[in-house]
Amino acid sequence: MHPENSPPSPAGTGTASPDGPCVRPCPVCGSTEARALKTLSLPQPSGSPLPDGYRLMACDDCDLVFAETPAPQSAYDLYYQRCAKYGGPTGTGAGQHRADQERIEQLADRLQACLPGQQARVLDLGCGAGGLLAVLQARGLSQIKGLDPDPGAVQTARSRGLRMHEGLIHEAGTLCAGERYDLIVLSHVVEHLRDLGSLPELTRLLTPEGRIYIEVPHPAGYACDERPPYYYFDSEHINHFSAQALGRLMAGAGLALQSAEAVSLTLPDGGRYPALAVVAARGQAPTLPEQPSTVEAVQRYLQACGEKATRIPRPPLPPQGPVLAWGAGSWAQRLLGQGQLPRDRLVAFLDNDPNKQGLQLDGLPILPPVLGLQRHPDAAILVCVAIDPQQVASALDDLQPGARQRLHFLSQPT
Repeated sequence: MHPENSPPSPAGTGTASPDGPCVRPCPVCGSTEARALKTLSLPQPSGSPLPDGYRLMACDDCDLVFAETPAPQSAYDLYYQRCAKYGGPTGTGAGQHRADQERIEQLADRLQACLPGQQARVLDLGCGAGGLLAVLQARGLSQIKGLDPDPGAVQTARSRGLRMHEGLIHEAGTLCAGERYDLIVLSHVVEHLRDLGSLPELTRLLTPEGRIYIEVPHPAGYACDERPPYYYFDSEHINHFSAQALGRLMAGAGLALQSAEAVSLTLPDGGRYPALAVVAARGQAPTLPEQPSTVEAVQRYLQACGEKATRIPRPPLPPQGPVLAWGAGSWAQRLLGQGQLPRDRLVAFLDNDPNKQGLQLDGLPILPPVLGLQRHPDAAILVCVAIDPQQVASALDDLQPGARQRLHFLSQPT
């Protein structure tokens, strides 16, 4: 838990100017001619090293959409070392929830198609608590290793008998010096990196026939459905790739895309999440099917979100009384930035993440759910997380019988 008065990093103050000069060139091609698509407000918990928003930019040269974040890579390194949700035994990627385990098993299926055999050497970069490594180990692969910047994630993975390096992605070449791998995995990692210049150095860790597997969110599948507007844009996902952009990135490392596939992931609330999986290796690139434009897909999505935002009614809450917001993560931050939460009635945020507990969001305390329910026994509870409603109701029953009657969920557009 971080102290409530933990001072914010200088990088975590303010946002990029809506009309100012470009402060982050395109991270793939270096172009400074990217055009602004939208300015997003994403209030951060106190002490966060990340900015409270950014301009969303489009690079037409390499078909990349990216956040023009004023925070340096060191701010993101600090965030993933101490503030992110991936480190604990039940964090995202640990494989402890049904949907998370299903996603990891499907990922392992895709990876095994890339491996030369059971003796293949695999390095999982940004592996969190080691959910994927545990599945690969259970399938008989023994020469596997992970790397993650979060000390808690590394400790959890090691407690599961997994071999780990603690460090940042750009330190992989040093931490793994002398090691060679048949497959390096970057699953839902590259979209989190501000600086992509260290990725070409990973080729030094590959065997001559080695491959790099990259999986990222797929903008071609962004849909303005039951999710809140702008759901796919948050403080963590700062790069939105097309296969073309990933191919250009890998070409800088002397690798060529061997395949590009759209995949659909299962979310904890039963919804689906679009992803793009590519494999890169040395050698000539085969002819791949034409891929949809990321810039065009994001522009369509932004337009649909703007239209939807004007039709969302106020949350279906009692006419009076205090309100607790269940969740202080990306969804709640996005709703705050859009003015879709009843700020005048909110008294606190409830969150199970110990990294957030004790901090503040928009001047309100972030409390463990049990403490928030004790302090505000009559408050309405507005759910601001993307999980199964029944899961929230069950958690409330365990904490305070009858509290589920005070649950409220955001309405769909009229």
